[in-house]
Amino acid sequence: MTPVGFGNYVTALQDPVLWTSLRNTVVYFVVVFAVQVVGGTLFAAAMHSRVHLANVYKVLIVIPVVVAPATLAPAQIQVWQTDGTINDILGFFGLSALQQPWLGQSTTSLLVVTLVGCWGAIGYGFILLYAGMAQIDPELVEAGRLDGAGNLRVLFSIVLPTLRPIIVSLAILNFITALKLFDNPWLITQGGPAHSSEFLGTMIYSETASTDRDLGYASALSILVLVIAVAVSVLMQLRGRERAGRTPRTLSGRRSTSRRLKESADV
Repeated sequence: MTPVGFGNYVTALQDPVLWTSLRNTVVYFVVVFAVQVVGGTLFAAAMHSRVHLANVYKVLIVIPVVVAPATLAPAQIQVWQTDGTINDILGFFGLSALQQPWLGQSTTSLLVVTLVGCWGAIGYGFILLYAGMAQIDPELVEAGRLDGAGNLRVLFSIVLPTLRPIIVSLAILNFITALKLFDNPWLITQGGPAHSSEFLGTMIYSETASTDRDLGYASALSILVLVIAVAVSVLMQLRGRERAGRTPRTLSGRRSTSRRLKESADV
């Protein structure tokens, strides 16, 4: 073997497939994280209210988290194929069926992989956010109610600021997951067509397992994944701490307001 120094890194930065993978990673992270936080927060808030059969709904929400990707992928392929469930539903309502396989179009293959990720991410976000909501001091919510805040105001001014550390952790975990994502895109689209649903995980695997494999190039890609993951995680942590530093003063102010209102009511 001949040492090439930084040659593999130079080749990686000039590789258009790498930039396509990074773009897909960013798109996947933004969409999945947004859906996870919004969906997980809504489900967690609903489960903390009076809902009939709440335990049944909790199980249904968490099921996608525990389903293995190898089991999920064939079902997703069947759903999105030309003769799959989507076209059956469209036909039932008298709508025209999709004429081309969704998984064979470069504009939709990434969409399918992202939707599959969203379906599995909501349950995980629900677990953490539901547990976080259970730890919120009831006095904070009561203070907001006494100040005349409605449900949305309580959610955005009290609940979400308190859950900020959990949301930051979800952002870091989602970004790392997107960086090393392999199972769903490989099992559903194998990174195609024309690398439109390629991710860094599938790209590294292709360079490692193909007949014309280049282990040195695959190792360089792995180092790049590590560097990006560490750098982004540190930035998210620092940003989260800056915002969290303002939260205690706000919450303590609400708590003081609650106590003053209670004292006035007692008088």
